[in-house]
Amino acid sequence: MKILMRIIAVLLLSAAGLALAETGEFGPLIDKKGPAVREILDRPTLYREAKMPGLPCGSGDFGFLLDRPRLSMAIARLMDPGLDEYRIESRPDGSVHVDDQGRLVGDMEVVLRQEGKRVYYISGYWKFLLGVKFTGRMVLVPEYADRPGAGGRITDATARGYMKVDNALAGFVARAVVYIFPAKVDARMERFADAVRKATQAVHDDPAGVYRSLVINRNVPPEEAEEFRERFVGKKAASVMLPGGGA
Repeated sequence: MKILMRIIAVLLLSAAGLALAETGEFGPLIDKKGPAVREILDRPTLYREAKMPGLPCGSGDFGFLLDRPRLSMAIARLMDPGLDEYRIESRPDGSVHVDDQGRLVGDMEVVLRQEGKRVYYISGYWKFLLGVKFTGRMVLVPEYADRPGAGGRITDATARGYMKVDNALAGFVARAVVYIFPAKVDARMERFADAVRKATQAVHDDPAGVYRSLVINRNVPPEEAEEFRERFVGKKAASVMLPGGGA
């Protein structure tokens, strides 16, 4: 999902900091990946929170988009063609392989999926400045919930990211980048948040138009486009949603 991919890209550029994670929250992750994952949670090279308040959708709809990265990528690029285009591959074991033209490459695994929350474990690399290559691991935790809004439900979302760089030089450079270029980090954050807002707004305002674009997009699995139609458009309108359909 584009929403999720932008979260990952932004967190790799985020301000440094420490946030001691509670063991209880990450119990399933530690059980699956072993106690070494505590190093990421307790002593991350980079830690960041990305807040996305007031999204024009219900939390169930946000979760639907979150769990379909290829579909959500297509929606976000529909609204902003200038966004980076990630190649996303779903694998038989349930993991997702992400490749941003060789710049940001990694494997993402869902460790916990529950209402209003996901926990992802990500490993891979990111090519940054002057040939510097970050190799590392990340724990990514999106959380989201409904609240009443004028005219319907809205969702407040937050993503926490704990990143551990595995090579010392890259870790030093990462901190230097954050120190020297805070304005660049902030600009990335705002662009990411804007992409999320635009994607959810498009689904809210014109789900039929979004569906027409999805059904002809070669990067969107047909079954996911159909799931989108059933959720956001409805079966009765199917005949007029397809390209070349009726009025």
